[in-house]
Amino acid sequence: MISTTCAIVPAAGRGIRMGGDKPKQFLDLSGKPIIAHTIDALSLMPFLSSIFLVVPREFIPVAQEIVSEPGGRGCSVNVVPGGGERQESVYNGLKQLPAECEWVLIHDGVRPFASPELITAAWEGARETGACIAALPATDTIKSARDGRVERTLARDEIWMVQTPQVFRKEIIEAAYDQAVRSGWAGTDDASFVERIGVPVAIVRGERSNIKVTTPEDLEWAQWFLSAGCAGKGDRASRVRV
Repeated sequence: MISTTCAIVPAAGRGIRMGGDKPKQFLDLSGKPIIAHTIDALSLMPFLSSIFLVVPREFIPVAQEIVSEPGGRGCSVNVVPGGGERQESVYNGLKQLPAECEWVLIHDGVRPFASPELITAAWEGARETGACIAALPATDTIKSARDGRVERTLARDEIWMVQTPQVFRKEIIEAAYDQAVRSGWAGTDDASFVERIGVPVAIVRGERSNIKVTTPEDLEWAQWFLSAGCAGKGDRASRVRV
């Protein structure tokens, strides 16, 4: 019997680097909002029972209209009000999960191109270990700097650039967020909360096409990627477990 997995999709940011009159997740990408591409990709995963889309409160009607459009989705999509920061938005999503949910998949609302294979790899990795993220090894030399001056060169083979999806056993991610909220601690990604409570986090190799659409240049690339028919064709080598 497959245990119940729910997805939380944080999409409550304001997207100030993108400009424009609405948050980036609602910008058009080849005829539909970026967030619709992301939801469509996730909803095709057979192991997901429901998706909790977290958006700015004033955009709830817009989001509800987007998810109500026909698209052959295989799971329910629920719209949840977000918070001022991503951390608060994910926490709001966690509080909405049903009691029967055992696994939580968290995926950025503006990462529309995660392939089914990558999503599955992260899910399977978490089921083996309790927590798993997608990430890419650094290819450039990485330096630590302060006040405009290099402090040291970091070991490139130890540096990973983190993506989503990130998948966790429900009680692990809930405990991690509860502790962070109680102590007032802020993290930059969901795995950092889990690391903080001492739970090991596994890695599956991410995909270079799994970009986070943040700038106008990202949106231009995403338009090209779709027009070239590349969506859904993740790099096979990228899905090797590490």
